[in-house]
Amino acid sequence: MKLIRALWHGVLWLRQIIFVIYIALLTFILALITVILSLLCLPIRIRLIPAQIWSTLMRWGLVIFLWLRVRIEGEENLLKEPCIYICKHQSSWETVILHGLLHNICFVLKEELLNIPLFGQALKVVDSIPIDRKQNLKSFKKILQMGKERLHSGLSIVIFPEGTRVAIGNYPKFHKTAITLAKSTGAMVVPVAHNSGCFWPNKAGLIKPGLVTLSIGQAISSSELNIDELNNYCYQWINDKVKQIGG
Repeated sequence: MKLIRALWHGVLWLRQIIFVIYIALLTFILALITVILSLLCLPIRIRLIPAQIWSTLMRWGLVIFLWLRVRIEGEENLLKEPCIYICKHQSSWETVILHGLLHNICFVLKEELLNIPLFGQALKVVDSIPIDRKQNLKSFKKILQMGKERLHSGLSIVIFPEGTRVAIGNYPKFHKTAITLAKSTGAMVVPVAHNSGCFWPNKAGLIKPGLVTLSIGQAISSSELNIDELNNYCYQWINDKVKQIGG
């Protein structure tokens, strides 16, 4: 049995090494294409196409190399109009997958990612919203300002309300930035839950085979509730759903 477990563990690590090589090649090619499209001054919807292709190919790579699939609940709740997706953040999985599943999105992300050669430049030209998590007030104002611009340009925004990745079983309070942005713009709010942390570790480690459940909640009008009520509703819905699907 020990020999079998050792062989199985070796197989799991081998497939992950292959996947890392796949990621590197795919990211380099599509990030380069994205930057070229920006140099041609093409509109954002065109510049987003490589990101959508990258995300879709990453999802298939996860299935083929890592045996990690995704099941979507509530796909009928996805909106084509610009909105704000409030998403649980457990791992890198959601940052990889969502471009290929949601319609014309940008992310609020930590600005250190912009320092990655080529990839960081690609993040800039797909209208990501980079923030310094150490400067809360400045980041809050930046999200409100740039968020309004992104929504006006036709993009939806993905915001991780905890502000950083959280381990399985942790349910920190949600920052109110996403809800404040929704209230100030009238954008609809869509809660998103998943259990990716059960398979893709928060830190470096072995990605496990399995089935990630991604659950999309019904859109909520930001005019129906005040900021605290809407924030509490999203917190309760997302975390209840995470517990339900085993995350």
